[in-house]
Order: sequence, then C-alpha cells, then structure tokens
Amino acid sequence: MLAIVTDSTCGLTRQEAAELGVDVLHMTYEADFKRHEEGFVGENGDYGAVLAASRHVSTEAVRSSAFEHVFRTRLAAGDDVLCATISSRLSGTYRSAEEAAAAVASPRVAVVDSWLTAGALEFLVRRARALADSGAELSQIVDELTEQRAGTRIVFSVPDMVALSRSGRLGAIRRAVATKLNRYPVMALSEGGIVKLADGRGARGMAHAMVDRVPADATELLVSHFGPRGVEAREVFLAAQQQRLPPSGAPNQEITSTSPGRMSLRPSCRR
Repeated sequence: MLAIVTDSTCGLTRQEAAELGVDVLHMTYEADFKRHEEGFVGENGDYGAVLAASRHVSTEAVRSSAFEHVFRTRLAAGDDVLCATISSRLSGTYRSAEEAAAAVASPRVAVVDSWLTAGALEFLVRRARALADSGAELSQIVDELTEQRAGTRIVFSVPDMVALSRSGRLGAIRRAVATKLNRYPVMALSEGGIVKLADGRGARGMAHAMVDRVPADATELLVSHFGPRGVEAREVFLAAQQQRLPPSGAPNQEITSTSPGRMSLRPSCRR
C-alpha cells in the first residue's frame, strides 16, 4: 500500500485527508512571537484577524524530525511512502522532507517538490492516490507527478503586498511589485517561484486578469480563497464561470462546493 504524506498548505479538510489516507504534517506560524499550528481547512479560527493585528509575523517549515517519524511509522507498517510538499522556493519544508528521507535511507520512500501549494498541491495529492489505487508503482507515481506539476498552474492575487514583501518570497520582483490604490497584482508560480503577470483594477479587473491566464485546454479549475469570503472570491468565481465553462445549464458542466474556502469547476466535456 502507498502512504501519502504532505504538509498543511495542501488545503485538505480533516475528513478529506482521512478518506484519501494522507498524513498531513502541520506548518506553524508566529504572530507577535506567539506560535500557532496551521490546522486542516476549516479548523484555523479567525487567523486572518490574528495576522492583521500582529506587528511581527513569521512562518516555520515542518521539521525533518516530524517527517522522519511518519516515514518510519509507515515503513514499519509495510507501506511505501510518497511525500509531496509545498514548493521548495516558498518554504524549507521540502528540504526537511529530503533530510528525513536521507535519515531513513529506504528505497521505499520518495519525496517530490510539487513546485506548488494550496489547491494545486491538493491536485497532486489526489492524483497520487488515484494512481496508487490503479496499481501504479512508487517510481511510476513519482514520474507522473513530476510531469503533472509542470501542467498545473497557480494564479493568485493578494489585497496587500506587505506580508509577501517581508517574507522574501517575491525574489527578484519584490521591488517591482507594490500595492496600489484599487489595484490588485496578479501573480503566478513558475517552477515554484513567484512571478508577476499583470495588475487588475478593482476586484472585477483582478478576477478577469486571473481567469485570462487559465489555459484553454484546462480540464479542472479550483477557486480557493483564504480568510473571510469577500467580493474578490465572488468575482473570481463568476469570471471563471462566465469565461471558462459552458453556459449555465449546459450539459457536462459540474460546479461543486468542495469544502470551506473552495469551489471546484469542472467542464467534464474537456477530458
């Protein structure tokens, strides 16, 4: 059997993780030097208000000892282990998983840098489970995920660039990106790193700029939001529905509310 291990940025609920047989290791963050553990989707309380009210915010990768404990436990149970983590260019979590795999030193453990996070990392985790259930070997699953990550894209925006600027995750674009009045920077992950795509004027302009970047042959679109659902999430959903799906009521259109903070849109005619 294949044991799948990931981190809490994957965006799974507790029930979804249990159904998929996924071990989710929790990231942590500090707000005004008080440590918080990131839980499953829907179990983090009003973290947005906590972060907004804090003068000092920092994040902490999953520790290698946590990965090593899970790897050894799953190996002892007779499982192969696949670990897929948040992009190595966004967090040290991948490095921790690699260190744990080196400590365990088993050919039955594989670690994949997803280049992704959030809903896109969830896609990879779900794909890994589907492949395992179909009988694929560990090496085949690693090859498939490595290929799929290049065809899975995250496009995102934030209303305030302060946290990203302070985090250092903007890399070479950090000086070129700034929050402007009623302007939303639209960004993407490219091989795991943040790149800027455009600016959207207002929530609606941002939404259309994001959806314009969805490839025409995309087979599934997941709209995720973090914090209280505001006008931005609604505009993204509406733009996606209008621009990338068949007209409302047309055959082969699936719109599913998957969990708090997520909406899945699947034009199944494009499989």
